[in-house]
Amino acid sequence: MDKNNKRIASDILAIIFKWRKLLKSEAIDLESTFFSTLPLNEVTPHLNKVMHMVEHNQPIHMILPAYPGKSPNRNKTLSRLPDLAETHSIDVLNQLCGEIRSVYDKGAKINICSDGYVFADLVRIPDEDVRAYTQAIQEYYQSHYPKHFDFFDLNDAFGVLSSFDAMREELMVGYGESLISLMGAAKTNKETLSMYQGIAKFLFEDFSGLAEFANNSNTQIQKQAKAVSLRVIQRSNAWSRLLEEYYPNALRLSIHPQFRVSEKIGIHMGKSDDAWRTPWHSVAIMQNDEIRLQNRNQVDENTHRLIFNQGKPSHYHSLFKSPDKNIGGLYD
Repeated sequence: MDKNNKRIASDILAIIFKWRKLLKSEAIDLESTFFSTLPLNEVTPHLNKVMHMVEHNQPIHMILPAYPGKSPNRNKTLSRLPDLAETHSIDVLNQLCGEIRSVYDKGAKINICSDGYVFADLVRIPDEDVRAYTQAIQEYYQSHYPKHFDFFDLNDAFGVLSSFDAMREELMVGYGESLISLMGAAKTNKETLSMYQGIAKFLFEDFSGLAEFANNSNTQIQKQAKAVSLRVIQRSNAWSRLLEEYYPNALRLSIHPQFRVSEKIGIHMGKSDDAWRTPWHSVAIMQNDEIRLQNRNQVDENTHRLIFNQGKPSHYHSLFKSPDKNIGGLYD
């Protein structure tokens, strides 16, 4: 094994781990922790993949299931289209690629593997809204960072079929698991339980702001959210299995916080008060040239101005400066 290649691979993974998003129970102070002192079982699976790419002079290839579509709950979001929350997150991911290039001249590329069509019907986002959303995401990174991003979605896997319902069905036939086995895993597997709890929380928030559930009690909405969350995980897992088949050697990033020992690397996409928050469930708030993600209904419109970009709502700008220029870490 070439020692120089191993050093480069270690430097690359150390950069990625600086951006790592862990569950609160797993959090460590990476600023004061040497990458070389992390346990082997935490590092080795990812390091082996990076080593393979470095040894073959390939860009560091990462896949990220993300950018499914904007939450339809307008208590959380501004519209059906991407806004500063999304574009800033792509800027953040581009910064990660730039840092990798600073230590490895082949650079890095992130495949955005959009899962919007995978479960759009479950989360109440019309397929046409997913289409408009993903087109805008592609337009942004293609015009700003074409070398650092690529795109893959259900169309690329099953485009020969005539409808997204048929594509979703084909995905589950080829890569799905039973709900019964998934329910069992949610009781015994810590990763599945963590995912179930996080998604159920977001679905409850989303459904609570939709007209469809206006006459339902919180208990009824919560019950529906829990049931749907299992189906979202079922399809998400099927999508993950498909991606593993298409991209077996890529580093697997995740929008969700992860355990320290995991096949996935949770990745920060911006500052927030909640590690589970995503750009597509949020609005962006700019203060002191810093951008944070928050639910729309938590923004005080008496102290924040709504900013438009090319006639479309973009973000909120604070009318007051924070007394401290540093308004927080990646999440508090």
